[in-house]
Amino acid sequence: MPFTPLLMHARKSVAYTTRSSADGVDKLRSELARLKEKETALLQELREIRAAAEQVQVELDELIQRSAGALIQRLPNEILVTILEHATSYHCSTCVDPCWKWLGVCRRWRNVITHTASLWTHVNITPRWTQTMVRRHLTQSRDMPLYITIRPLLMRERWFGMAGPRRHLLSLIVPLAEHAWRWRSLDIRGFPPSTLQFMLAHFDSVSYSPVESIHIRSDEHETGALPWPNWIQPDTCPRLTYLYLGAFRIPDVVPAFQLTSLALITDNTQWSPSVPSLPFALRNILQESVKLTSLTLYGTGRSFRDLSLAPDSIHMPALLTLNLYPRDLETPGLESILMAMVAPELRHLNYVPRWPTDTLTPAMFRGTDGTPRFPRVTDLRIRNAVNGRHDMSPLITALPMVQNVALGGAEIAAFLTRNGSHRPADYWRDLERITIIEPETSIMEDLFQWLTERGHKNKTVLRVSLEELANSSEFLEFHERLMRYAMVELKDPQIKIGRTNFPISPSLRAKLSRYTPGMVSAIGSILREEYTLCEPDDENATSL
Repeated sequence: MPFTPLLMHARKSVAYTTRSSADGVDKLRSELARLKEKETALLQELREIRAAAEQVQVELDELIQRSAGALIQRLPNEILVTILEHATSYHCSTCVDPCWKWLGVCRRWRNVITHTASLWTHVNITPRWTQTMVRRHLTQSRDMPLYITIRPLLMRERWFGMAGPRRHLLSLIVPLAEHAWRWRSLDIRGFPPSTLQFMLAHFDSVSYSPVESIHIRSDEHETGALPWPNWIQPDTCPRLTYLYLGAFRIPDVVPAFQLTSLALITDNTQWSPSVPSLPFALRNILQESVKLTSLTLYGTGRSFRDLSLAPDSIHMPALLTLNLYPRDLETPGLESILMAMVAPELRHLNYVPRWPTDTLTPAMFRGTDGTPRFPRVTDLRIRNAVNGRHDMSPLITALPMVQNVALGGAEIAAFLTRNGSHRPADYWRDLERITIIEPETSIMEDLFQWLTERGHKNKTVLRVSLEELANSSEFLEFHERLMRYAMVELKDPQIKIGRTNFPISPSLRAKLSRYTPGMVSAIGSILREEYTLCEPDDENATSL
């Protein structure tokens, strides 16, 4: 078939179109591949951007949380634990234990406290506790030493005389006895004698304890002497160095502890006249306790029977503090210990009889060879001990290094009595502070005159403080005059009304005890919120 020009043109057109279509497909496929490749790259980049954005959001949230939270939350756990350990050491013994409060602060604190045994070593038990709480303390503290404090509730009533409360106390004490091998200190105060004896009886099973400090005293407003606890023995408590027992009967065979601090209270109550309890064998204790640095004795001479103390017979080379609170109505009494004692390092001496006496004489403060018995005493407190019949100059010169002195009215009168051109108190060359206990107008006149003389002689200006003022008007008068001669120290001065002390600076605030009924009406229009009820053992409600 012959080709016509038209047919030949058609064939050429088809061939061209076919070649053009093939080239277009290839280009489109190439473009599609390129776009898909770009899409993959963009998706990867998007994922990376989203991941980076999420990380930045997390960091931003943490930064906002840290900046908005308490500063203490930024502390490392080690520093937080150190702070909490100090807080447990100085915690109020009658309040809820701080660990139980801190557990509810936040999750982090709860985790730190739960896993830190040292925060559970101070066990401050009150009747509000349960046996579960005691056992958790013992468990959380693991094998750490235990520092145990047991106190009654402030409003104790006669709660502990009931069978139910006693059983509750027993449930708290039994777990403690099981961990006696971890005790380091045991402090029990404020319970009635019968309840305290019931409590201590459950420690009789203790065969060994490394306890170093024991302080046990019954309610000071209750009478009754307790038997010596059987477990307080050298074999059971070989590390004991501090012992304070209030109203306990000491056996004839005195345990030979290596004590550094000893306090024995024979007269259990300060409200009733002194009645000798069963005898204490004091002489052996004093002769064997050569390591004592602090000694406190409270009671009558008869209650520390069979002293038979010859002069200079008791040597205490390490004694730094001596507190004697005689309750004698006859002599010789507890003051005989002074003449028997040789304590060249003594620094603090308190001698405060219950009744006004004339027991302290200059001879008591000098050895058999005439030298001062306590030549290094710097802090002296004497009240109800002299009546001015003796010249006090030899006594003053026997205590030549006194810097701080607290004196009652009779002592002020005796030490400021003029002897020629001098007064006995002038022999205290290093005197810095003087405290007047229960000042009276006649006594203060002698003091003002003496301070005036010191000023004229250009002697060191003394610091003066007042204790147990009779009324606020006297305080204002004495304070105004003292400011002319001395630096007056105001440590919340108080006036006495009955058995209640009222702080009068900076404003009148009444602290009432249960022994002062109707006191509010007696002192006038005191607003209800200006006074607070407190127990007689409250340190702010000083007993008379």
